[in-house]
Amino acid sequence: MAKSPLAGLNVLLLEDDVLLRRRLTGFLEKEGGEVTAVSSLAGARNALESLSFEVALIDVNLPDGRGTELLREKVFPPTTCVIVMTAEGGVAGAVEALRAGAAD
Repeated sequence: MAKSPLAGLNVLLLEDDVLLRRRLTGFLEKEGGEVTAVSSLAGARNALESLSFEVALIDVNLPDGRGTELLREKVFPPTTCVIVMTAEGGVAGAVEALRAGAAD
């Protein structure tokens, strides 16, 4: 059986929707990721103070702001692959995230 590309990687999951956060956490852990799941910008900032992550999945619309604020603040080291998730459609949001440093 092939080893998952997530095996052994530390993953930050920033998602405010409880059900989606649980489902994504379960999937990522099943794939071998070590997941730290948070529901707010404040929670993400807290996690980033004490932990390092190879991958970050961040939602855009959160109760305390926009996930892309973390990209603009450059809180992720260049070695962290940041993927922005959103239910919003449209090219403008995607362009904003990529310009701020998201990998996808």
